[in-house]
Amino acid sequence: METKSGTDRRPTYDPGTAAPPPAQKASVVEDFIDIFYAPSSVFARREQGGVGVPLLIVSLLFAGFSFASKSVFSQIFDAEFSRGMANAMAKNPRLTQDMVSSMRPVQEKIASVFVYLGAPLAIFFTAILVWIVAKALSGKLSFGQSMLVSTLAFIPRLVGSLLGVVQVVLMDTAGFTNRYSLSMSPARFMDADATNPKVFALVGSLDVFAIWMAVLIGIGMAVVGKMPRTKGYVGAAIVFVVATLLTSLFV
Repeated sequence: METKSGTDRRPTYDPGTAAPPPAQKASVVEDFIDIFYAPSSVFARREQGGVGVPLLIVSLLFAGFSFASKSVFSQIFDAEFSRGMANAMAKNPRLTQDMVSSMRPVQEKIASVFVYLGAPLAIFFTAILVWIVAKALSGKLSFGQSMLVSTLAFIPRLVGSLLGVVQVVLMDTAGFTNRYSLSMSPARFMDADATNPKVFALVGSLDVFAIWMAVLIGIGMAVVGKMPRTKGYVGAAIVFVVATLLTSLFV
């Protein structure tokens, strides 16, 4: 059945039919726009392309948005560090205030790395999961293609970062005291001090843009990995659940 060019239906892969027609060429800028309304087309035309340029653009934009919100991030780090060290001292009476103070510079440097390099690190580890899950589901993704899928799927999360900057500019951020304060997840409205840290991390993972990324990963796994769309979504769900559980384990 013929479908209208430019819609998200055209490049859908079905192993029982002939291969889709060759995808038209487009610029990286078009990819960043089309991924919001015709993601299958983007994955189809980029499946054999390199990941370097999209990854660089995503990383630079994410770092720029993080820099623009650095005042709130510093405030959030202070609150998170104090909360974490208070819990650690309660569990280990031998941990003194001097020892806690000596840990702060190291923790602050680590936090700075994750703030500015969060996008490439998240994309890399997501790509590992995508590659492993795709192999388990008989998908045909190379690791490079898994990186490409993860990178393109990450683009909507840049919108979340931009909304964070808008909030910093327009809102009173004095009450922002945890890492989900700028997020679009239910954890934003929870009390971090009164909630189990692992539960808090699990709820925080239910961010609108994280879920959007998972949906795009499913589409990308189906189109690039040459598998039915349903199987792609199953793979994306596995990636999302595993990533969420791993995150909560290290809280």
